[in-house]
Amino acid sequence: MEAAVSVATLDQAGFGIPVEIERIDRDLNKLWEDAGEKKTRASLINLVLYSENLESAFENTSLIADIAGEHACRAILILAKPDAPEAKASAWINAHCRMIGEREICSEQITFVLEGDAAREPAGIVFPHLDSDLPLCLWWQAPLQKPVDARFWAWVDRLIYDSAEWGDSPAGSFAVAREICGLRDGRTVPGDLNWMRVLGTRFALASLFDHALALERIRSLDRVEITHGPRGRMTALLLLGWLAARLDWTLQPMMASPFFSAPDGRQITFALQETDGAHISGCRFVSADREFLLERQPGTTLYEATVSCPSVQEPPRVVHVGSEKTADLLISELSRGGRHTQYLASLQKIAPLI
Repeated sequence: MEAAVSVATLDQAGFGIPVEIERIDRDLNKLWEDAGEKKTRASLINLVLYSENLESAFENTSLIADIAGEHACRAILILAKPDAPEAKASAWINAHCRMIGEREICSEQITFVLEGDAAREPAGIVFPHLDSDLPLCLWWQAPLQKPVDARFWAWVDRLIYDSAEWGDSPAGSFAVAREICGLRDGRTVPGDLNWMRVLGTRFALASLFDHALALERIRSLDRVEITHGPRGRMTALLLLGWLAARLDWTLQPMMASPFFSAPDGRQITFALQETDGAHISGCRFVSADREFLLERQPGTTLYEATVSCPSVQEPPRVVHVGSEKTADLLISELSRGGRHTQYLASLQKIAPLI
């Protein structure tokens, strides 16, 4: 089905200033010259968003405006239509500004609509307009597919994706992500927004074991149950993988019902249960004489954390999960350096389940 948004409607909606591609840099300079001294251009990173859905144009632009408030950048939005019959390329420029004192600090946005062959080989059109040699963070919003264009991915310092968008069979996309991140001797770092989404649940889970009587049971768990939403299976797997990595569990996937084995030989069974609601709406951890429970309050960012045993029933504590809005997840990802070693270790623990 043809997208409702087209190049013409972007122009009509005042999406930005339409420019000829060969004049982008000159028109950006003119934009700042006309702004005078009250506006200052700032940029610390190149942030590129790639989408194959033209209708995402306004949502992504709003997202870029939110990000620019926290991370000064040159933002490039690529809207690609690789199946279009003709090769075409259109571009717009605009700026996102915020007041700091008496000055406006502004980040630039360049938007490309690439069609046909122009969409299949975007590097030559897009990357000449990166800001100097600043790091390039690319959020790929389409499926990751082969073949991998090494010339394109050689520019990318951080590959951002959301594994929650990859459905119930994400193994192929993860394989492509690994190939991409291996092209530059590991210098391209993966950043999964779904891992950022797990962060609040990890903190809430850790709070369950704050009490000394609970902490001593963490290495004697027998069963883990995680309840997730319709798009949350991969989120639940990442949480399960994090637990396995931190507690040194090893997956035994060859059995009819896979389980983890602990260093002391114990078996830990697990279950992932789908229901309506948040990506992760509940967790239950069971040991011989304790039960640890996280329950998401519907429509909120709050968990109720409960520890119970036959002789003691503690009142539940309320734990804040933190924002799971896309903009906040992306801001969190851009704020974190390093290689996400815990994420990679968690993936390795659950690889046969993906």
